[in-house]
Amino acid sequence: MITKTFRNYALMILILAFSFIYRIALMLRETFPPGADIGLHNSIIHSIMHSGSINFLYNAYHMGGGSSVTFPGYHIFTAYIILLTGLPDYVAQAAVVSFFSTFIVAVAFLLTRKVWNTSAAIIVAFLVAVSRFDIEMLMWGGFPNVITLMLIPLAFYLFLEKDRFGVLPFLVSASLISGAIFLTHSLSAVIFVAVTVVTVFFSLIFAGKMREHRIGFLMWILPLVLGALAIAPFLIQVVPAYLGADVSTFTGGLADIKLALLSTKIVPIGVVVPLLVFAFLYFLFSKYYSGKFLTVPTLLFVIWWLVPTVLTQGYLVGLYTDFTRFLYFVILPVIVLIGVGFYHTARFFSQAVDFLLGIVKDLPQIRIRNSKTLHRVLPHITQKATVLVFTLIFVLYSFSAIPIFASPSEGIGVQTFYQLMDKPGFQAIQWAQNKTAPSAVFLTDAEYGWWFSGFAQRPTISAVEPQYLTNAREFEPSKVARYVLDTDYLVDNGLLQIREDGGYVARHNPEFLAKLNNSYFPYAFFNFNNGDETVTLRDATGKVQMVDLSTVSVTDQHLVNGSDYASIYVTRANKIFNFTEEVTMYQGVRFANVTYTIAATDSAVTFDSVRLLLHTKGIYVPGENDSSLAFIDIFQKVAGELIFTGAPPTTKVFTDENPSSLEVVYNLGAKADAQMSLYAGVYTYAENPSSTLTAAQQTAYYKQLVVNNTQTALNKFSDVPLDVFDYRQGLSAQNVSYVVVRDSEQIPRFAKDPLFSLVFINNEVAIFQVHTST
Repeated sequence: MITKTFRNYALMILILAFSFIYRIALMLRETFPPGADIGLHNSIIHSIMHSGSINFLYNAYHMGGGSSVTFPGYHIFTAYIILLTGLPDYVAQAAVVSFFSTFIVAVAFLLTRKVWNTSAAIIVAFLVAVSRFDIEMLMWGGFPNVITLMLIPLAFYLFLEKDRFGVLPFLVSASLISGAIFLTHSLSAVIFVAVTVVTVFFSLIFAGKMREHRIGFLMWILPLVLGALAIAPFLIQVVPAYLGADVSTFTGGLADIKLALLSTKIVPIGVVVPLLVFAFLYFLFSKYYSGKFLTVPTLLFVIWWLVPTVLTQGYLVGLYTDFTRFLYFVILPVIVLIGVGFYHTARFFSQAVDFLLGIVKDLPQIRIRNSKTLHRVLPHITQKATVLVFTLIFVLYSFSAIPIFASPSEGIGVQTFYQLMDKPGFQAIQWAQNKTAPSAVFLTDAEYGWWFSGFAQRPTISAVEPQYLTNAREFEPSKVARYVLDTDYLVDNGLLQIREDGGYVARHNPEFLAKLNNSYFPYAFFNFNNGDETVTLRDATGKVQMVDLSTVSVTDQHLVNGSDYASIYVTRANKIFNFTEEVTMYQGVRFANVTYTIAATDSAVTFDSVRLLLHTKGIYVPGENDSSLAFIDIFQKVAGELIFTGAPPTTKVFTDENPSSLEVVYNLGAKADAQMSLYAGVYTYAENPSSTLTAAQQTAYYKQLVVNNTQTALNKFSDVPLDVFDYRQGLSAQNVSYVVVRDSEQIPRFAKDPLFSLVFINNEVAIFQVHTST
């Protein structure tokens, strides 16, 4: 006869098998594991494997090579797996992390069984097996965090079961696990220590009420100390690094990182408040099971839930990091609560069904005798069977009703979302590894760059957004990479940002962006485009010609940077005329000067007109006269304005486009040379007009807004220094040898620029070599 214990263990083995197969299948579904962080991990693994004297605080490849504060526990373990098995790097990483992720399921089962019962533990195990948070972390590549998400609950399980062990076995095992956490992931180490210390603190206070000995709680602290001592040589190195130059990334010292984090990584209060409230449901289950609200396991689970939840609001006390990462530590206590809730709800409904069946069975026998269906069915409707049915219903319903779970079909969707690498992408990586010098520095986009550094094993600068940086030395290289892959020149005075793509590609020539309040990311509002600019002229024979400026060759482009201004020059020339665009931004001024100069090379040539086209957002608002006009985005509270100097051009608004466009035509009157000038600015404004105003009154409000800002267009509002970027200087400063481009729109900008030469291309990736001089 099959015992209940055997059935439970058999079911757990099936759940564990499903968990591992589910994870490894998703990881290798497209041959290459999804996510970008696997590249970072591979760069650390090979920095460890290929260096003579190992320095765990140095990465030879990531972000161009340099100091690193990524804790190496996972990487040391995986390096041994690669050396022992000979598996390809990405297969070894996928197998290791899937294995440890599966053990989270096992540990969740052990913890729940310890505190509640086996039936609830099996439900929790299955829910953990399909946890979306766990699946997503695997897909984007948070592998060290996956390891610690298994080790932390394992340590807590040992703490709760310490009385089953002798003192020495407990201290040895718990200390090793603690040391492994400290060596593997910094944020996990902080959470683990914080939860343990806070739990011990409150346990000492309420020990009498819980009828526990205080000395037992002090035993929880000793493994933390011994674990730290076990890896003291590493901690002695890494702690000064965190408290030195890199401390500014966590305390707001680097304004760009701080603002980027506040712009993108804040956990909404609508998520935090429910988490803070629902944690206390543990006390109700504690009362049901043990007859008292407060027990050691209950206190541990509540604090385990509350500590990371509170830390999501760390910016309120001046601490800055990826706040969403704290939610990963909350998820296991949440799933345990849901699983136990499912079990008890199923029992409640089962008891209700059992009660109703009792009423049915008490009906007169003649009614039951006349129903053959009742005779066949009633004996099989047991409380045990109905508990199982209701549990199954709740678990299946959770896939659609609770977003923290992912069915296999949803798991495939998550994998597809994070899938980055494919055969063409990896082909380019292999080319770089085989055809370039080991010291060659590559520059590419954020996600691909992490793969490139780790698998090509070349120093690679990635265009990573500031909110993903934890090392201060990485900020400047990542900034250069982001700018190089987007534009040739950039000037920012804190009020306005201008990007100029140069003359080799018709796109943003230039683009004007508003600096939004409390946001790191500027708002692109309007831009000119060489592809829409035309010159109408008469040649020596009097024949009218219309010349598209994008077809005129670039003879020079450069940036001049003064003490309080920066000017971008782009000159085009052919046999008929020269055309120069000059864009000048001033320190603290919200408007930039844009000047176009055209001159004939043949005295017999004259110009009729120059046509420009402005692509813009917002609604059109005329100025006080023909010398100014604006477009206003009433949703973002941003206005973009043009102020014409000299004789105003003819303008026409096209509103049937999205975004809308403004045609600007300068009538030159058969001149042989001419200069056209305007001021362009993009700025935010404070309030929208009241909705109670009529349409005419609202129009008058916006018009007055434009008039007021026109009058102060050249006033100085700030002393913030100019942030100036020149792509040639940026590439030189970072010693970039190759630029890797995956954005097909950007390829022409590099292909036409004599600074670069194409050395590799397939249907997804182009690699350009950077020349030291042109």
